[in-house]
Amino acid sequence: MSKPTKLKFAGLIRVSTEKQEKEGESLRTQKSEITDAVKQLGGQIVSWYGGQEHATPGYEKKEIDRLIADGKKNVFTAVIVNNADRWSRDNNKSEEGLKVFEANDIRFFVGQSEYDLHNPEHRLFLGMSSVIGHFLASNQKRKSILNRIGRAKRGIPACGKLPYGRTFDKQTGKWGIDPEKKNVIEQVASRYLAGESMGDLAAEYGINHAALHKTVMHRSGEEWQQEFRADDLKIHETVIIKIPRLLPQSTIKKLHAKAKANKTYCHGQLKNRYLLSRMIFCGHCGYVMFGQTNHNGKRYYRHTHHRGRRVNCTDFKSWIRCDDIEETVIRFLFDMFGSQVAMEKAIEKTIPNKGQLDKYRRQAEHTEKQLQQISNGRDRILKLIAKDTITDAQAEKQLNEINVREGKLKNTLNQLNQQIAQQPDDGQIRQVSRTVRRRLAVRYFDYHQMTYEDKRALLQLVFSGTLPNGKRMGVYCKWNEDGITFDIKGHLIELLDLKPMNTDRLNRYFETEETKSALY
Repeated sequence: MSKPTKLKFAGLIRVSTEKQEKEGESLRTQKSEITDAVKQLGGQIVSWYGGQEHATPGYEKKEIDRLIADGKKNVFTAVIVNNADRWSRDNNKSEEGLKVFEANDIRFFVGQSEYDLHNPEHRLFLGMSSVIGHFLASNQKRKSILNRIGRAKRGIPACGKLPYGRTFDKQTGKWGIDPEKKNVIEQVASRYLAGESMGDLAAEYGINHAALHKTVMHRSGEEWQQEFRADDLKIHETVIIKIPRLLPQSTIKKLHAKAKANKTYCHGQLKNRYLLSRMIFCGHCGYVMFGQTNHNGKRYYRHTHHRGRRVNCTDFKSWIRCDDIEETVIRFLFDMFGSQVAMEKAIEKTIPNKGQLDKYRRQAEHTEKQLQQISNGRDRILKLIAKDTITDAQAEKQLNEINVREGKLKNTLNQLNQQIAQQPDDGQIRQVSRTVRRRLAVRYFDYHQMTYEDKRALLQLVFSGTLPNGKRMGVYCKWNEDGITFDIKGHLIELLDLKPMNTDRLNRYFETEETKSALY
Protein backbone atom coordinates (compact mmCIF):
# COMPACT_ATOMS: atom_id res chain seq x y z
CA MET A 1 0.00 0.00 0.00
CA SER A 2 1.47 3.30 -1.08
CA LYS A 3 2.07 6.01 1.46
CA PRO A 4 -0.22 9.09 1.00
CA THR A 5 1.46 12.09 -0.57
CA LYS A 6 2.41 14.72 1.96
CA LEU A 7 0.57 18.04 1.37
CA LYS A 8 2.73 21.01 0.46
CA PHE A 9 1.15 24.10 2.01
CA ALA A 10 1.26 27.78 1.10
CA GLY A 11 0.67 29.74 4.31
CA LEU A 12 -1.10 33.10 3.98
CA ILE A 13 -0.86 35.63 6.81
CA ARG A 14 -2.22 39.15 6.47
CA VAL A 15 -2.71 42.41 8.40
CA SER A 16 -4.07 45.67 7.05
CA THR A 17 -1.73 48.32 8.43
CA GLU A 18 2.00 48.87 8.72
CA LYS A 19 1.60 49.56 12.44
CA GLN A 20 0.02 46.13 12.93
CA GLU A 21 2.94 44.57 11.11
CA LYS A 22 5.58 46.35 13.21
CA GLU A 23 3.97 46.48 16.63
CA GLY A 24 1.13 43.96 16.75
CA GLU A 25 1.17 40.26 17.47
CA SER A 26 -1.29 39.36 14.70
CA LEU A 27 1.24 38.11 12.14
CA ARG A 28 3.11 36.04 14.70
CA THR A 29 -0.14 34.60 16.05
CA GLN A 30 -1.38 33.69 12.57
CA LYS A 31 1.92 32.07 11.67
CA SER A 32 2.00 30.06 14.87
CA GLU A 33 -1.60 28.82 14.46
CA ILE A 34 -1.01 27.86 10.81
CA THR A 35 2.21 26.01 11.68
CA ASP A 36 0.38 23.99 14.36
CA ALA A 37 -2.51 23.21 12.01
CA VAL A 38 -0.20 22.00 9.22
CA LYS A 39 1.63 19.81 11.71
CA GLN A 40 -1.67 18.23 12.77
CA LEU A 41 -2.60 17.69 9.10
CA GLY A 42 0.71 15.94 8.48
CA GLY A 43 1.82 18.39 5.81
CA GLN A 44 4.70 20.79 5.36
CA ILE A 45 4.85 24.51 4.64
CA VAL A 46 6.82 25.17 1.47
CA SER A 47 6.28 28.93 1.25
CA TRP A 48 4.82 31.88 3.13
CA TYR A 49 2.81 34.70 1.61
CA GLY A 50 1.41 37.96 2.96
CA GLY A 51 2.43 40.52 5.52
CA GLN A 52 1.09 44.06 5.66
CA GLU A 53 -1.31 44.77 2.83
CA HIS A 54 -4.10 47.31 2.56
CA ALA A 55 -7.39 45.61 3.34
CA THR A 56 -9.49 47.99 1.27
CA PRO A 57 -10.90 46.49 -1.94
CA GLY A 58 -9.25 47.76 -5.09
CA TYR A 59 -5.83 48.37 -3.58
CA GLU A 60 -2.77 46.62 -4.97
CA LYS A 61 -2.10 43.25 -3.29
CA LYS A 62 1.23 41.98 -4.52
CA GLU A 63 1.38 39.01 -2.16
CA ILE A 64 -2.06 37.70 -3.18
CA ASP A 65 -1.04 38.10 -6.82
CA ARG A 66 2.18 36.18 -6.12
CA LEU A 67 0.21 33.42 -4.40
CA ILE A 68 -2.14 33.06 -7.38
CA ALA A 69 0.76 33.08 -9.84
CA ASP A 70 2.60 30.34 -7.90
CA GLY A 71 -0.61 28.32 -7.76
CA LYS A 72 -0.62 28.20 -11.54
CA LYS A 73 2.96 26.87 -11.42
CA ASN A 74 2.09 24.06 -8.97
CA VAL A 75 4.52 25.37 -6.35
CA PHE A 76 2.19 24.02 -3.61
CA THR A 77 -0.76 21.63 -3.36
CA ALA A 78 -2.75 23.38 -0.61
CA VAL A 79 -3.42 26.86 0.73
CA ILE A 80 -4.06 27.57 4.40
CA VAL A 81 -5.23 30.60 6.42
CA ASN A 82 -6.03 30.71 10.13
CA ASN A 83 -9.43 32.45 9.61
CA ALA A 84 -11.69 32.76 6.57
CA ASP A 85 -11.61 36.58 6.69
CA ARG A 86 -7.83 36.45 6.17
CA TRP A 87 -8.32 35.05 2.67
CA SER A 88 -9.49 38.15 0.79
CA ARG A 89 -11.67 41.23 1.23
CA ASP A 90 -11.73 41.89 -2.48
CA ASN A 91 -14.57 40.02 -4.20
CA ASN A 92 -12.92 39.94 -7.61
CA LYS A 93 -9.52 38.88 -6.27
CA SER A 94 -11.12 36.20 -4.09
CA GLU A 95 -13.00 34.65 -7.00
CA GLU A 96 -9.92 34.80 -9.23
CA GLY A 97 -7.81 32.93 -6.65
CA LEU A 98 -10.43 30.27 -5.92
CA LYS A 99 -10.88 29.54 -9.63
CA VAL A 100 -7.10 29.08 -10.04
CA PHE A 101 -6.96 26.73 -7.04
CA GLU A 102 -9.95 24.75 -8.32
CA ALA A 103 -8.49 24.41 -11.83
CA ASN A 104 -5.14 23.22 -10.46
CA ASP A 105 -6.57 20.83 -7.83
CA ILE A 106 -5.18 22.91 -4.99
CA ARG A 107 -6.93 22.22 -1.67
CA PHE A 108 -8.06 25.04 0.62
CA PHE A 109 -7.89 24.99 4.44
CA VAL A 110 -9.07 27.33 7.18
CA GLY A 111 -7.14 26.10 10.18
CA GLN A 112 -7.54 22.32 10.20
CA SER A 113 -10.91 22.49 8.40
CA GLU A 114 -10.86 21.86 4.66
CA TYR A 115 -13.22 23.64 2.28
CA ASP A 116 -14.00 21.72 -0.88
CA LEU A 117 -13.76 24.21 -3.75
CA HIS A 118 -15.96 21.89 -5.84
CA ASN A 119 -18.71 21.97 -3.20
CA PRO A 120 -21.23 24.82 -3.84
CA GLU A 121 -21.96 25.20 -0.11
CA HIS A 122 -18.28 25.60 0.76
CA ARG A 123 -17.77 28.06 -2.11
CA LEU A 124 -20.86 29.96 -0.89
CA PHE A 125 -19.38 30.29 2.59
CA LEU A 126 -16.02 31.52 1.27
CA GLY A 127 -17.83 33.95 -1.03
CA MET A 128 -19.94 35.24 1.86
CA SER A 129 -16.81 35.70 3.96
CA SER A 130 -15.28 37.75 1.15
CA VAL A 131 -18.43 39.88 0.74
CA ILE A 132 -18.65 40.52 4.47
CA GLY A 133 -14.95 41.37 4.57
CA HIS A 134 -15.47 43.70 1.60
CA PHE A 135 -18.29 45.47 3.44
CA LEU A 136 -16.35 45.81 6.69
CA ALA A 137 -13.28 47.17 4.92
CA SER A 138 -15.24 49.66 2.79
CA ASN A 139 -17.34 50.81 5.72
CA GLN A 140 -14.27 51.26 7.90
CA LYS A 141 -12.59 53.22 5.13
CA ARG A 142 -15.61 55.51 4.78
CA LYS A 143 -15.80 56.13 8.53
CA SER A 144 -12.08 56.81 8.67
CA ILE A 145 -12.04 59.38 5.87
CA LEU A 146 -15.16 61.14 7.16
CA ASN A 147 -13.62 61.33 10.64
CA ARG A 148 -10.44 62.80 9.19
CA ILE A 149 -12.46 65.37 7.25
CA GLY A 150 -14.24 66.26 10.47
CA ARG A 151 -10.95 66.74 12.31
CA ALA A 152 -9.58 68.89 9.49
CA LYS A 153 -12.65 71.15 9.64
CA ARG A 154 -11.86 71.72 13.32
CA GLY A 155 -8.36 72.88 12.35
CA ILE A 156 -6.61 69.65 13.31
CA PRO A 157 -4.03 68.14 10.92
CA ALA A 158 -5.61 64.97 9.56
CA CYS A 159 -3.49 63.86 6.61
CA GLY A 160 0.11 64.09 5.45
CA LYS A 161 2.98 65.78 7.23
CA LEU A 162 2.68 69.09 9.01
CA PRO A 163 3.49 72.05 6.77
CA TYR A 164 7.13 73.10 7.03
CA GLY A 165 7.97 75.38 9.93
CA ARG A 166 4.73 74.76 11.84
CA THR A 167 4.06 72.81 15.01
CA PHE A 168 0.84 71.43 16.47
CA ASP A 169 0.18 70.71 20.14
CA LYS A 170 -2.24 67.77 20.41
CA GLN A 171 -2.96 68.58 24.05
CA THR A 172 -4.02 72.21 23.53
CA GLY A 173 -5.05 71.92 19.90
CA LYS A 174 -3.03 75.01 19.01
CA TRP A 175 -0.66 75.69 16.13
CA GLY A 176 2.80 77.15 16.57
CA ILE A 177 5.91 78.10 14.60
CA ASP A 178 9.38 76.57 14.61
CA PRO A 179 11.58 79.72 14.88
CA GLU A 180 14.59 78.07 13.27
CA LYS A 181 12.67 76.87 10.24
CA LYS A 182 10.84 80.20 9.93
CA ASN A 183 14.22 81.92 9.82
CA VAL A 184 15.31 79.56 7.01
CA ILE A 185 12.25 80.43 4.89
CA GLU A 186 12.75 84.16 5.50
CA GLN A 187 16.38 83.92 4.38
CA VAL A 188 15.48 81.86 1.32
CA ALA A 189 12.75 84.32 0.33
CA SER A 190 15.06 87.30 0.72
CA ARG A 191 17.88 85.73 -1.25
CA TYR A 192 15.55 84.43 -3.98
CA LEU A 193 14.13 87.93 -4.47
CA ALA A 194 17.70 89.20 -4.66
CA GLY A 195 18.32 86.93 -7.65
CA GLU A 196 19.70 83.64 -6.25
CA SER A 197 18.53 80.31 -7.65
CA MET A 198 15.99 78.28 -5.70
CA GLY A 199 17.92 75.13 -6.61
CA ASP A 200 21.17 76.53 -5.18
CA LEU A 201 19.38 77.65 -2.01
CA ALA A 202 17.79 74.21 -1.59
CA ALA A 203 21.19 72.53 -1.87
CA GLU A 204 22.75 74.97 0.61
CA TYR A 205 20.05 74.48 3.25
CA GLY A 206 19.79 70.74 2.65
CA ILE A 207 16.12 70.82 1.64
CA ASN A 208 14.53 69.06 -1.31
CA HIS A 209 14.21 71.54 -4.19
CA ALA A 210 10.55 70.79 -4.94
CA ALA A 211 9.62 70.84 -1.25
CA LEU A 212 11.35 74.18 -0.69
CA HIS A 213 9.68 75.70 -3.73
CA LYS A 214 6.24 74.50 -2.57
CA THR A 215 6.81 75.85 0.95
CA VAL A 216 8.08 79.25 -0.12
CA MET A 217 5.55 79.80 -2.91
CA HIS A 218 2.44 78.05 -1.61
CA ARG A 219 2.75 77.15 2.07
CA SER A 220 4.35 80.19 3.69
CA GLY A 221 1.00 81.96 4.13
CA GLU A 222 -1.78 81.31 6.62
CA GLU A 223 -3.65 78.60 4.71
CA TRP A 224 -2.93 74.89 4.41
CA GLN A 225 -5.01 72.85 2.02
CA GLN A 226 -5.81 69.23 2.92
CA GLU A 227 -7.40 67.04 0.25
CA PHE A 228 -9.38 63.88 0.98
CA ARG A 229 -10.26 61.59 -1.90
CA ALA A 230 -11.82 58.15 -2.21
CA ASP A 231 -13.10 57.63 -5.73
CA ASP A 232 -14.76 54.29 -4.96
CA LEU A 233 -16.84 55.97 -2.23
CA LYS A 234 -17.34 59.15 -4.28
CA ILE A 235 -15.73 61.28 -1.59
CA HIS A 236 -13.61 64.21 -2.71
CA GLU A 237 -13.33 67.14 -0.35
CA THR A 238 -10.77 69.87 0.20
CA VAL A 239 -10.45 71.51 3.63
CA ILE A 240 -8.44 74.68 4.21
CA ILE A 241 -6.90 75.05 7.66
CA LYS A 242 -5.69 78.33 9.10
CA ILE A 243 -2.06 78.08 10.20
CA PRO A 244 0.55 80.62 11.38
CA ARG A 245 2.19 82.36 8.45
CA LEU A 246 5.94 82.28 7.85
CA LEU A 247 6.06 85.25 5.46
CA PRO A 248 3.96 88.43 5.11
CA GLN A 249 1.53 88.51 2.19
CA SER A 250 3.43 91.35 0.52
CA THR A 251 6.56 89.16 0.37
CA ILE A 252 4.58 86.22 -1.03
CA LYS A 253 3.20 88.43 -3.81
CA LYS A 254 6.72 89.52 -4.70
CA LEU A 255 7.88 85.89 -4.72
CA HIS A 256 5.11 84.97 -7.17
CA ALA A 257 5.96 87.96 -9.35
CA LYS A 258 9.63 86.99 -9.29
CA ALA A 259 8.85 83.38 -10.22
CA LYS A 260 6.68 84.56 -13.09
CA ALA A 261 9.40 86.97 -14.19
CA ASN A 262 11.91 84.13 -14.22
CA LYS A 263 9.75 82.43 -16.84
CA THR A 264 9.48 85.56 -18.99
CA TYR A 265 11.84 88.54 -19.10
CA CYS A 266 14.36 87.20 -16.54
CA HIS A 267 14.67 83.81 -18.22
CA GLY A 268 18.01 82.92 -19.76
CA GLN A 269 20.96 85.09 -20.73
CA LEU A 270 20.99 86.92 -24.06
CA LYS A 271 24.16 87.36 -26.09
CA ASN A 272 23.45 91.08 -26.65
CA ARG A 273 21.80 93.44 -24.21
CA TYR A 274 18.22 94.36 -25.00
CA LEU A 275 16.75 96.57 -22.31
CA LEU A 276 13.13 95.75 -23.21
CA SER A 277 13.73 92.05 -23.82
CA ARG A 278 10.46 90.15 -23.17
CA MET A 279 8.77 93.45 -22.30
CA ILE A 280 8.01 94.74 -25.80
CA PHE A 281 5.07 93.44 -27.82
CA CYS A 282 3.24 93.91 -31.10
CA GLY A 283 0.22 96.09 -30.36
CA HIS A 284 -1.73 94.48 -33.22
CA CYS A 285 -1.49 90.78 -32.29
CA GLY A 286 0.26 90.75 -28.87
CA TYR A 287 3.30 88.79 -30.12
CA VAL A 288 6.48 89.18 -28.06
CA MET A 289 9.06 90.92 -30.21
CA PHE A 290 12.62 89.66 -30.17
CA GLY A 291 15.95 91.47 -30.18
CA GLN A 292 18.26 91.15 -33.16
CA THR A 293 21.62 92.69 -34.04
CA ASN A 294 22.63 93.10 -37.71
CA HIS A 295 26.11 92.74 -39.22
CA ASN A 296 26.81 96.44 -38.57
CA GLY A 297 26.13 96.07 -34.86
CA LYS A 298 22.77 97.86 -34.99
CA ARG A 299 20.20 96.49 -32.56
CA TYR A 300 16.51 96.11 -33.41
CA TYR A 301 13.31 94.69 -31.95
CA ARG A 302 11.61 92.64 -34.65
CA HIS A 303 8.36 90.84 -35.28
CA THR A 304 8.43 87.27 -36.55
CA HIS A 305 8.05 86.81 -40.30
CA HIS A 306 6.03 83.60 -39.84
CA ARG A 307 2.53 84.26 -41.15
CA GLY A 308 0.99 81.83 -38.68
CA ARG A 309 2.08 84.13 -35.84
CA ARG A 310 0.73 87.26 -37.53
CA VAL A 311 -3.00 86.63 -37.66
CA ASN A 312 -4.93 89.93 -37.54
CA CYS A 313 -1.61 91.74 -37.56
CA THR A 314 -0.30 94.68 -39.57
CA ASP A 315 1.25 94.29 -43.03
CA PHE A 316 3.76 97.06 -42.35
CA LYS A 317 7.38 96.25 -41.58
CA SER A 318 7.24 95.46 -37.88
CA TRP A 319 10.60 96.44 -36.47
CA ILE A 320 12.00 99.28 -34.42
CA ARG A 321 15.45 100.45 -33.41
CA CYS A 322 16.43 99.44 -29.90
CA ASP A 323 18.25 102.68 -29.08
CA ASP A 324 15.24 104.80 -30.03
CA ILE A 325 12.50 102.92 -28.19
CA GLU A 326 14.64 102.20 -25.12
CA GLU A 327 15.66 105.85 -24.80
CA THR A 328 12.07 107.02 -25.19
CA VAL A 329 10.60 104.59 -22.65
CA ILE A 330 13.25 105.20 -19.98
CA ARG A 331 13.01 108.97 -20.45
CA PHE A 332 9.24 108.87 -20.17
CA LEU A 333 9.26 106.75 -16.99
CA PHE A 334 11.96 108.86 -15.41
CA ASP A 335 10.14 112.09 -16.27
CA MET A 336 6.85 110.74 -14.95
CA PHE A 337 8.33 109.46 -11.70
CA GLY A 338 10.23 112.73 -11.32
CA SER A 339 7.18 114.94 -11.87
CA GLN A 340 4.64 115.21 -9.08
CA VAL A 341 1.93 116.47 -11.46
CA ALA A 342 2.51 113.60 -13.91
CA MET A 343 2.51 111.07 -11.08
CA GLU A 344 -0.76 112.41 -9.68
CA LYS A 345 -2.39 112.24 -13.10
CA ALA A 346 -1.17 108.68 -13.63
CA ILE A 347 -2.51 107.59 -10.24
CA GLU A 348 -5.82 109.43 -10.61
CA LYS A 349 -6.33 107.69 -13.94
CA THR A 350 -6.39 104.34 -12.12
CA ILE A 351 -9.06 105.36 -9.60
CA PRO A 352 -12.72 104.68 -10.47
CA ASN A 353 -14.99 107.71 -10.69
CA LYS A 354 -18.36 107.96 -8.93
CA GLY A 355 -20.18 106.28 -11.82
CA GLN A 356 -17.76 103.36 -11.79
CA LEU A 357 -18.06 102.95 -8.02
CA ASP A 358 -21.85 102.89 -8.26
CA LYS A 359 -21.52 100.22 -10.95
CA TYR A 360 -19.24 98.17 -8.69
CA ARG A 361 -21.76 98.45 -5.84
CA ARG A 362 -24.63 97.26 -8.05
CA GLN A 363 -22.51 94.34 -9.28
CA ALA A 364 -21.63 93.45 -5.68
CA GLU A 365 -25.30 93.46 -4.63
CA HIS A 366 -26.23 91.27 -7.60
CA THR A 367 -23.40 88.86 -6.81
CA GLU A 368 -24.53 88.60 -3.16
CA LYS A 369 -28.04 87.71 -4.35
CA GLN A 370 -26.63 85.02 -6.62
CA LEU A 371 -24.64 83.57 -3.69
CA GLN A 372 -27.80 83.49 -1.56
CA GLN A 373 -29.64 81.67 -4.37
CA ILE A 374 -26.83 79.12 -4.51
CA SER A 375 -27.05 78.59 -0.75
CA ASN A 376 -30.82 78.06 -1.02
CA GLY A 377 -30.28 75.64 -3.92
CA ARG A 378 -27.81 73.61 -1.88
CA ASP A 379 -30.33 73.34 0.96
CA ARG A 380 -33.01 72.10 -1.46
CA ILE A 381 -30.67 69.41 -2.82
CA LEU A 382 -29.84 68.23 0.70
CA LYS A 383 -33.57 67.94 1.47
CA LEU A 384 -34.10 65.89 -1.68
CA ILE A 385 -31.27 63.56 -0.61
CA ALA A 386 -32.88 63.11 2.80
CA LYS A 387 -36.18 62.18 1.11
CA ASP A 388 -34.44 59.79 -1.34
CA THR A 389 -35.94 61.79 -4.20
CA ILE A 390 -32.65 61.88 -6.11
CA THR A 391 -29.70 59.51 -6.23
CA ASP A 392 -26.35 60.21 -4.61
CA ALA A 393 -24.73 60.45 -8.05
CA GLN A 394 -27.24 63.08 -9.20
CA ALA A 395 -26.82 65.04 -6.00
CA GLU A 396 -23.03 64.92 -6.16
CA LYS A 397 -22.99 66.22 -9.73
CA GLN A 398 -25.29 69.14 -8.87
CA LEU A 399 -23.39 69.97 -5.67
CA ASN A 400 -20.05 69.97 -7.51
CA GLU A 401 -21.45 72.39 -10.11
CA ILE A 402 -22.80 74.60 -7.32
CA ASN A 403 -19.44 74.61 -5.49
CA VAL A 404 -17.55 75.65 -8.63
CA ARG A 405 -19.98 78.47 -9.38
CA GLU A 406 -19.98 79.59 -5.75
CA GLY A 407 -16.16 79.80 -5.72
CA LYS A 408 -16.13 82.00 -8.82
CA LEU A 409 -18.82 84.31 -7.44
CA LYS A 410 -17.02 84.67 -4.09
CA ASN A 411 -13.83 85.61 -5.92
CA THR A 412 -15.73 88.19 -7.99
CA LEU A 413 -17.40 89.63 -4.88
CA ASN A 414 -14.07 89.90 -3.10
CA GLN A 415 -12.55 91.85 -6.01
CA LEU A 416 -15.56 94.17 -6.19
CA ASN A 417 -15.44 94.86 -2.45
CA GLN A 418 -11.73 95.71 -2.74
CA GLN A 419 -12.51 98.09 -5.60
CA ILE A 420 -15.16 99.80 -3.46
CA ALA A 421 -13.39 99.85 -0.08
CA GLN A 422 -9.83 100.82 -0.95
CA GLN A 423 -10.24 104.33 -2.28
CA PRO A 424 -7.33 106.74 -1.59
CA ASP A 425 -8.11 110.40 -1.02
CA ASP A 426 -6.39 113.40 -2.64
CA GLY A 427 -3.93 113.72 0.26
CA GLN A 428 -2.78 110.11 -0.10
CA ILE A 429 -2.30 110.53 -3.85
CA ARG A 430 -0.12 113.60 -3.29
CA GLN A 431 1.88 111.78 -0.61
CA VAL A 432 2.57 108.83 -2.92
CA SER A 433 3.60 111.00 -5.85
CA ARG A 434 5.94 113.10 -3.68
CA THR A 435 7.53 110.01 -2.09
CA VAL A 436 8.19 108.23 -5.38
CA ARG A 437 9.58 111.39 -6.98
CA ARG A 438 11.80 112.02 -3.94
CA ARG A 439 13.14 108.45 -3.88
CA LEU A 440 14.11 108.56 -7.53
CA ALA A 441 15.60 112.04 -7.29
CA VAL A 442 17.80 111.10 -4.35
CA ARG A 443 19.66 108.56 -6.43
CA TYR A 444 19.68 110.10 -9.92
CA PHE A 445 19.76 113.66 -11.23
CA ASP A 446 18.81 112.40 -14.69
CA TYR A 447 18.25 109.04 -16.33
CA HIS A 448 21.60 109.20 -18.19
CA GLN A 449 23.30 108.43 -14.86
CA MET A 450 21.45 105.12 -14.57
CA THR A 451 23.39 101.94 -15.38
CA TYR A 452 21.94 99.23 -17.62
CA GLU A 453 21.20 97.14 -14.52
CA ASP A 454 19.41 100.07 -12.83
CA LYS A 455 17.30 100.72 -15.91
CA ARG A 456 16.47 97.04 -16.25
CA ALA A 457 15.48 96.85 -12.57
CA LEU A 458 13.19 99.87 -12.98
CA LEU A 459 11.52 98.30 -16.02
CA GLN A 460 11.01 95.01 -14.22
CA LEU A 461 9.30 96.80 -11.36
CA VAL A 462 6.96 98.63 -13.70
CA PHE A 463 6.18 95.69 -16.02
CA SER A 464 6.17 92.71 -13.61
CA GLY A 465 2.53 91.75 -13.92
CA THR A 466 -0.49 91.34 -16.15
CA LEU A 467 -3.21 93.73 -17.28
CA PRO A 468 -6.90 93.25 -16.38
CA ASN A 469 -7.42 91.61 -19.80
CA GLY A 470 -4.79 89.00 -18.98
CA LYS A 471 -2.09 90.41 -21.26
CA ARG A 472 1.38 91.03 -19.91
CA MET A 473 2.51 94.52 -18.99
CA GLY A 474 5.04 96.15 -21.23
CA VAL A 475 5.47 98.36 -24.30
CA TYR A 476 2.97 97.73 -27.12
CA CYS A 477 3.97 99.04 -30.56
CA LYS A 478 1.73 99.63 -33.57
CA TRP A 479 2.74 100.43 -37.13
CA ASN A 480 0.84 102.48 -39.70
CA GLU A 481 1.54 104.61 -42.72
CA ASP A 482 2.51 107.58 -40.52
CA GLY A 483 5.06 105.71 -38.45
CA ILE A 484 4.86 104.08 -35.03
CA THR A 485 2.70 104.59 -31.98
CA PHE A 486 3.20 102.75 -28.73
CA ASP A 487 1.48 102.36 -25.39
CA ILE A 488 3.35 101.93 -22.10
CA LYS A 489 1.27 99.73 -19.80
CA GLY A 490 2.57 98.97 -16.31
CA HIS A 491 1.92 99.38 -12.59
CA LEU A 492 3.44 101.22 -9.67
CA ILE A 493 2.84 99.05 -6.60
CA GLU A 494 6.42 97.87 -6.04
CA LEU A 495 7.56 101.50 -5.91
CA LEU A 496 4.89 102.46 -3.40
CA ASP A 497 5.79 100.43 -0.34
CA LEU A 498 4.65 103.15 2.06
CA LYS A 499 3.42 102.77 5.64
CA PRO A 500 1.17 103.28 7.50
CA MET A 501 -0.75 104.37 4.42
CA ASN A 502 -2.76 101.64 2.68
CA THR A 503 -1.43 101.44 -0.88
CA ASP A 504 -3.36 98.39 -2.04
CA ARG A 505 -5.80 100.64 -3.80
CA LEU A 506 -2.92 102.09 -5.83
CA ASN A 507 -2.07 98.70 -7.30
CA ARG A 508 -3.84 99.71 -10.47
CA TYR A 509 -2.68 100.03 -14.02
CA PHE A 510 -1.74 103.19 -15.79
CA GLU A 511 -1.84 103.58 -19.56
CA THR A 512 0.01 106.32 -21.36
CA GLU A 513 0.59 106.91 -25.02
CA GLU A 514 3.31 108.70 -26.90
CA THR A 515 3.63 108.88 -30.67
CA LYS A 516 6.89 108.69 -32.59
CA SER A 517 6.85 108.93 -36.36
CA ALA A 518 10.54 108.80 -37.18
CA LEU A 519 11.90 105.80 -35.34
CA TYR A 520 12.98 103.84 -38.44
